[in-house]
Amino acid sequence: MSMFHELKILPEHFEPVLAGLKLAELRLNDRNFKVDDTLCLREYKNGEYTGRIVYRRVIHVADVSAYLPGYVLLSMED
Repeated sequence: MSMFHELKILPEHFEPVLAGLKLAELRLNDRNFKVDDTLCLREYKNGEYTGRIVYRRVIHVADVSAYLPGYVLLSMED
């Protein structure tokens, strides 16, 4: 069953995601991310949300815990 994850993202990362240039997110796997989950990436600046949102679907989850314990690299698409 796919899940919906609402996540904060800083402007310097939000812009390339919005433009389709940034296709992966490195995240702490505190939500048990899975393929087909939906990411709701909410731009976060100066301690508050800006109101800008982008949605992406997780198409691959790479366990990178050998390099960063507890982290995964999420590949995503529109």
